[in-house]
Amino acid sequence: MRFEKLSNQSPTDLILSTWSSLRDTYESTFKNTKFDDFMLALRDGIQKGEITEETLSDRRLEHIAHNQLSAMYPFLYACVLNDLAQQTLDSGNKDASWPLIVEASASAADAATHAFYNAEIDIPAALRHQKALAGAVARDAKFQRAKDYAITLMTEKRPKLGWLDLKHASQSIEKELGEFIESERMSLSKLRLVNTLKRWYETDKRFKDSVNAIITNT
Repeated sequence: MRFEKLSNQSPTDLILSTWSSLRDTYESTFKNTKFDDFMLALRDGIQKGEITEETLSDRRLEHIAHNQLSAMYPFLYACVLNDLAQQTLDSGNKDASWPLIVEASASAADAATHAFYNAEIDIPAALRHQKALAGAVARDAKFQRAKDYAITLMTEKRPKLGWLDLKHASQSIEKELGEFIESERMSLSKLRLVNTLKRWYETDKRFKDSVNAIITNT
């Protein structure tokens, strides 16, 4: 689909469009520096053999291994390819320029996308939040058996007139629940089970609804 859309434009127009995208990405990412100066340094590095296919390959591996959200590698790759596309087109080899043009355009689009999200979103904070959320979900799943057993105990030990409140129910099942948690080697304090049950009641709707169905006055 990308090639079909690009093929409706001339190679020159496509190369210019990619340069425009790269310039916008550069200027939005690197304040108070000039894209033209960057390109002069890049071309100089290529001519001196400091930037080679091997260099780009190393950058790509580093990008994949350490920071796939960074715009740096797709930006650099697009600059190199677009420059090669222009050189190939200038030499009169239009057919050979097309693969370079398409790849440069795609890489420039990736760079622009990464730059936008890095500018608009605190990526490290978002990843920390995602990791913390995943940890919370894992902990909840781990403690679900204790919650289920607490509900079972509240049901089995429920007085004829019902529990007075959550505290009454929690204190009455504390010993048996503590023994279950110890046997299952769960990282929960046996000394604070009443507070733990109260926290679950406040934060876990499913647990709260189950407790409310057992206790007559909560």
